[in-house]
Amino acid sequence: MTDLTQFENSMLRATRFLLSLAIVLSAAWAQNPPNSIEGGYAGRYHCGHWTEFYLQIKPISNAVSIGPLTFDQPGGPSDGISGVLQFYFSRSIIKRDSASYSVTGTYDAKTGGFHLEPKSWIGPHPAVLEMIGMEGTRDPASRKLMGKMLSGKCDTFELFPPGTAVPPLPPEPPQPAEIAPNNKLPERRLGPSNVTNYLDPASFSPDFEYWVTAWSDRPGTVHEGEPIDDVVEQMKKDKFACLGSQRVTWDASGLKGTAPDKVTITERFVVECVGDCKNVFYRPYVGANVTHFGLTSALPTMQIKSVFLGGTSFKWNFSLKTKTQPAPDIYIHRWRPLAGWGPFDPKPAEVARIMAAAPPCRAPKNSR
Repeated sequence: MTDLTQFENSMLRATRFLLSLAIVLSAAWAQNPPNSIEGGYAGRYHCGHWTEFYLQIKPISNAVSIGPLTFDQPGGPSDGISGVLQFYFSRSIIKRDSASYSVTGTYDAKTGGFHLEPKSWIGPHPAVLEMIGMEGTRDPASRKLMGKMLSGKCDTFELFPPGTAVPPLPPEPPQPAEIAPNNKLPERRLGPSNVTNYLDPASFSPDFEYWVTAWSDRPGTVHEGEPIDDVVEQMKKDKFACLGSQRVTWDASGLKGTAPDKVTITERFVVECVGDCKNVFYRPYVGANVTHFGLTSALPTMQIKSVFLGGTSFKWNFSLKTKTQPAPDIYIHRWRPLAGWGPFDPKPAEVARIMAAAPPCRAPKNSR
């Protein structure tokens, strides 16, 4: 009985020692050593243009066992590391988005060198984007990561640790005036404009120029479809349903065109041009409250609110600065809201049914 008690006491003391050692080591290793690369970094890389991105790095488990206990031991030579790279890109001149993918690789704590290869996408992303690896070094003084992106299209990157301000991006070269946003023109502004007074004949304001937002894109802008696809998607997100489309008819000269239209209460009108659409100008001749969405919509979009009970019929006028052969095919698509009426708003199932039964609100395929 005595021998068994002494053995139990010895085992108890050994277990207590191992537990104490594990707690001490775990606490020490939990505080990242000075040469640890673990953490979150913000910065940018250069692939023809600067792209902002964020990189989160963590060590891959390097398990060590002491007696019956197992815990991680980071900090060894050429440790395995993994992480997530999130980068930001433009969908238009006013809209940004992000995409993420996982990375895995190695880090040499002695030299500060690291290498990361892409593994898999995390969440949805445009199909035209590609995952890119990276390699570089960690500066022990500043904790900054520097190196190159592993693609023939790219070169340098720089990443800054938490608590360090990221310097501003290098200035981009100015856009040519003929495609840059222009605050003097409602159709080229970066935000919506109330153009009710602009359309007053007494204002002698010029007609709107047909302008596709993508014509003002900066390098690196990502599009997944045609501008009309973006418009239709956005309209449905905003809970608008298509009412139909009007086609512009050109006169014998081929320089002037018209289309009849109407507004019931408050509706949106999208102008889609197919063909040679540069130097096309348009104007709705309507007595109503009118907002032009400018560059916030992929195609020219106006919201018209009738000031008369029962709605208003009106006419669109189009003109060409120079005659083209053939004249462009132009459609005005009319959308009505399915929300904003309070208790009279249709239920989600009814909204889905209305949208499914609505006209396409896009130019016919034979026009493209």
